[in-house]
Amino acid sequence: MLLDFIYTTCTTICPVLSQTFAEVQKHLGANAAKVRMVSVSIDPEEDTPARLTEYAKRYHAGAQWSFYTGTLQASQLVQRTFDVYRGDKMNHTPVTLFRAAPGQPWVRLDGFATPDMVLGEVHTQIAQK
Repeated sequence: MLLDFIYTTCTTICPVLSQTFAEVQKHLGANAAKVRMVSVSIDPEEDTPARLTEYAKRYHAGAQWSFYTGTLQASQLVQRTFDVYRGDKMNHTPVTLFRAAPGQPWVRLDGFATPDMVLGEVHTQIAQK
């Protein structure tokens, strides 16, 4: 599983994270069915399911890439769980998380991970599974 945190009106960090996921998705090849990608909105008050659907289309999200929104409280809870909550959306930082399987530890890449870095981690995680 790959996990990141985005919001649809972001013009700085989130387009880069989403483009990275789009590139990863394009290059998964035979591993595509083994990888689940999840983007969680940190702005659920604006990011409705319809808005996230449009955002997903912009990045050509395939079946393995899901976008989630919910209540503000739920969004903050999941952000705190993964230690990415920074008080408000304007203070967010880029982070990508990986996990090979349920029960396995999360691997965290702070900063802008390149598609090659993410693909390398995906291949490492799949090999360890």
